[in-house]
Amino acid sequence: MGALEDLKDHGGKIFKVGLTDDSRIHLLNRLYCVVVLIVFVVIVSAKQYVGEPIQCWCPAVFEKSHVAYTNNYCWVANTYYVDFESSLPIEREIRVDKEIEYYQWVPLIFLLQALLFYMPRMVWKRFGGGSYINVKQILRRADEAVFMTHSERNEALNDIAMYLDKYIKVRNCISSPYKKMETVKTKMANAGVHYGNYLCFLFMVTSFLYLANAVAQIILVDAFLGNDFKTLGFHFLKSLFSGKSFEDHLRFPRVTFCDLDVRQMTNVQTWTVQCSLPINLFNEKIFCINWMMLVSMVLINGTNFLYNLVAIFLPFRNRNYVRKFLDMEGIRDGRPEETPEYEETLQQNFVFEYLRHDGVFLIWFVSNKTNQVIASEIVIKLWKNYVKSERFKEQNKGLGIEMKRNNEASNT
Repeated sequence: MGALEDLKDHGGKIFKVGLTDDSRIHLLNRLYCVVVLIVFVVIVSAKQYVGEPIQCWCPAVFEKSHVAYTNNYCWVANTYYVDFESSLPIEREIRVDKEIEYYQWVPLIFLLQALLFYMPRMVWKRFGGGSYINVKQILRRADEAVFMTHSERNEALNDIAMYLDKYIKVRNCISSPYKKMETVKTKMANAGVHYGNYLCFLFMVTSFLYLANAVAQIILVDAFLGNDFKTLGFHFLKSLFSGKSFEDHLRFPRVTFCDLDVRQMTNVQTWTVQCSLPINLFNEKIFCINWMMLVSMVLINGTNFLYNLVAIFLPFRNRNYVRKFLDMEGIRDGRPEETPEYEETLQQNFVFEYLRHDGVFLIWFVSNKTNQVIASEIVIKLWKNYVKSERFKEQNKGLGIEMKRNNEASNT
């Protein structure tokens, strides 16, 4: 039992992921899928470079060195597959058309897939700075506040609220996109930040890239392997549920043929040898898992993209999400002359004019990365800042009207 507990503890530490500035679905793509693909690379590479990926049945006249040469030659020169119920084609062109060209490059295929799964993360990191706000720092501070004492947590959340409030003020001061910009990136960033939707837009672009990546990889692997890779998983699952063993000899043949040209003095002699590809036993199962992973990621990323599109950009969703936190605390403006209509208008302005899409998105992020208690306390502090600023505006507006009346009276 002690050994199992130690193994569980160490395993938890290995697979434990620290605080990140992306969602769980994004993390699933750019970390866990990448880890799976790297494991595939290790397994296939070990079989290729440590074991014997190919073994050819050579004529008896071949010596040991000739057999080794034949194995190496047939591995790099490609082999071709012909069903045992069919005769070997005589024309060399037909044999070339039947060549299997992928198995030497399988580790590189998986490395390329791993890189493609990580590329949307690079886009998020590259353009995330254009929002003028450090999302990861906010999440880290909020995460630290979870286990603080009451006074320390209040101070930490005040820091977050002040930081967000300053960001909102800076955002409102950023000029509109009609101003001449030096670079396209700056123009797009200022436009998004000015309207309070830059982070949301970048998050949705990243989500779409993860979806497009999964779809593109199915097409890419299908083009590389051939023989309709898109249906590989269906055939595997059909065999699995019917209780039959799955052997895809067309895509992953175990036995192939190789033509070996040997120059002997004045003539060239061609030998046709039969070769075994034990590595295809691994390739078949690994590519079945790869197919299921890619199809699953298409479904997960597609569902996640549509859900986020609705959750982030529908106005009533944002309003109801923030109002939930305000209603939990029973927060109101507190003025005796206040009416329900005034309260409704004030809350709508708080969501759509003060927080906007990016503000609500950050609160949602904090809630998902920490808990709703921390998110609600941040909302309350931002609400109090907003109400205070609105009162200040109203007082200044009233003072301006009074001064204008006094000036008009003095002039008359």
